[in-house]
Amino acid sequence: MKTTYLIPLLVLAVFLTNCEIKNEQQTSATEAQDSVAEDDTSALYYEFTSFIKKYGDCKTDTSAHCTRIDLNYPIFKSEQHPELTGQINNKIQEAVIDLVFPDTIENKSLELFADRFISDYKEIKEAFGEAFGWYAYLDGKVLRNDSLIISIELAADMYTGGAHGSYYLQYLNFDAETGDRIAFESLFVPGYEARVNEVVEQKFRQKYDLKPGQDLSDEGYQFENGKYYNDKNFALLPKGIKFYYNSYEIAPYSKGPSEVFVKYEDLKGLLKEDLLVM
Repeated sequence: MKTTYLIPLLVLAVFLTNCEIKNEQQTSATEAQDSVAEDDTSALYYEFTSFIKKYGDCKTDTSAHCTRIDLNYPIFKSEQHPELTGQINNKIQEAVIDLVFPDTIENKSLELFADRFISDYKEIKEAFGEAFGWYAYLDGKVLRNDSLIISIELAADMYTGGAHGSYYLQYLNFDAETGDRIAFESLFVPGYEARVNEVVEQKFRQKYDLKPGQDLSDEGYQFENGKYYNDKNFALLPKGIKFYYNSYEIAPYSKGPSEVFVKYEDLKGLLKEDLLVM
């Protein structure tokens, strides 16, 4: 996160722009509705924890003079497997801190982030006499929780002045038996890359109505080295893999984020046996 911020020029324009962008950037609910396993006795118990801190006039949620930090994310609990849940919880909290507080410093914490966030806002307000309230929101969701895989979504929405805020979404996938983060390459048989790339490209073109062979750069998309699957940000849902591309990663901000869903059946012969589907 930058330590120096710009002042918003038009408060009303910023508010309307942020509302529109935020609505456009919500992840599609189609796959999420079927995500969390129902009545799965092997699923780990979890609940949500919150970190909240405020400064200024926060009498209403829409107060222009309220600077607010509101972070909500899941934590897992198990009397039978405390080391397992402890490992998962530590990695979730690390990811939360990295999302809202990516500065390269040692001993990062949510308290340190909140103190710096509010301190920077005070400096801007004091220097210019007025400043539209800042915010840092984070919402966590459990997309899948069964005996094989736990899949988490973390969505950070932040505003620190300027024309618009920033929105970033990150997926975390854990092995439900070991608590380890799942590496993308561990899901596939050797030599999977070219075929997976073809499948994801096809699905991407279908979703965004792009013809086969059409140069994607003409539509504003830039995939580094022609790699269409995002092996750094994906969710292992019960029926398939969702790949997510945040704003600026493959397209300009005006296009917003992009995502593509690929069913496991479309990856038949590439996935390791019985790894993803119960």
